Amino acid sequence: MANYTEDDFQRELNAEKAKIAKALRKEQNEQLKAHVERTQQETNRNGKRPIQSTRPSPASATPEDSFEFPEDPAQKKAIAVSRTTAPEWYTKLDFNSSAMKRYFKQNKVEATQATTALSSLRSNIDLCEQTTDRMERSKHLETLRDDIHKAEFLAVDRYIVRRSGLMGDNGFRRIINDTSTFPWDLRADTLQLYNRWWLQIFSIDLLRGIIVPKSSKDKRNADRIDPSYPKGIAKVPGQGDLVVGQWWPTQLCTVRDGAHGSPQAGIYGEKGKGAYSIVLSGGTGYQDEDNGDEIWYSGTDSKNSTPTENTWRMIESCDKHPKQPVRVIRSWNQPKSNSYRPQRGYRYDGLYEVVDKQVLNPSKAMYRFLLKRIEGQDPIRYQENAARRPTKYEVKEYDKLRQQERGLARDDW
Repeated sequence: MANYTEDDFQRELNAEKAKIAKALRKEQNEQLKAHVERTQQETNRNGKRPIQSTRPSPASATPEDSFEFPEDPAQKKAIAVSRTTAPEWYTKLDFNSSAMKRYFKQNKVEATQATTALSSLRSNIDLCEQTTDRMERSKHLETLRDDIHKAEFLAVDRYIVRRSGLMGDNGFRRIINDTSTFPWDLRADTLQLYNRWWLQIFSIDLLRGIIVPKSSKDKRNADRIDPSYPKGIAKVPGQGDLVVGQWWPTQLCTVRDGAHGSPQAGIYGEKGKGAYSIVLSGGTGYQDEDNGDEIWYSGTDSKNSTPTENTWRMIESCDKHPKQPVRVIRSWNQPKSNSYRPQRGYRYDGLYEVVDKQVLNPSKAMYRFLLKRIEGQDPIRYQENAARRPTKYEVKEYDKLRQQERGLARDDW
């Protein structure tokens, strides 16, 4: 029998990733159509967009413990499904198959390092659940949180993940679903990692899926998303499979994962449907005010009294779709005096509603818009504590890219 080579593995992996990505896009599109119709019906009846909780909220829960998000279609695939079933590729991979045995025999050193790290992570889940002493549990939770953050940059593949058992009932979902043992931020970060591995996206490169030319004077304009990459869908209202605090090194990476729809513009939406997402980046000439849960966000200057297309999207959100949530992403290009500014890159900070608008300059159709954060979400992860994003490991990897000047425009520095 011929040796099972890395090329064989890569061909199988690419074929399965393409199949999963195609099925995901099809289901999201179908759910989006049904969701828009259902939401419009609810809005017409009572003027309020329905909210669906992803878990029961005990009466004693604090605002930080609340894990409610507005219902949206893309969430169903990556969150609702992931909380009840393991991915198909995982269940079909026989733990005792000859392919598994060949793989671990041929990649003994690399596989051993990764499996040891994941085994330790799983043991820490056990310790967190079994320990009754509050102080001891706190220590184990801190270790587990660190394990999850390090796992974002752990070199794994489907064979290593399958051997770990973390995608099954006795793995990550123990963290995601146990609201009494595990803090909200740890559950969210575990869910982010789970969703990525669920799609067989195992690359630990921050710029995965981004084609970066070897030489270019304007790197940002030259960079583009690899068409073969399972790109997220931004043309949808709501949170999708994002988690509050999710972080990226560049704005193009937010487009790659479906958080935003434009690699440069601060507003993204559809004509007649309003805005789906905005990026807070600061800049001269804008009268933005960022107070965390409330934001005054400026549109763009027009050459005349007619608003720009991007400004129109925000006007539509305010006037025609006031209950449609807008994803808010904060950039570290904001003023350093802004306490909500991430340390590096771009951070998703949750869903907001556009509730008011002001005309600042009629001759240039300059508007600014008041956005208020929807209640019941995880807190903004800006404070200097264990929940802060980006994590120290994300900052470290970002700084490596900066030193290499790889895929980062001057604005990203």
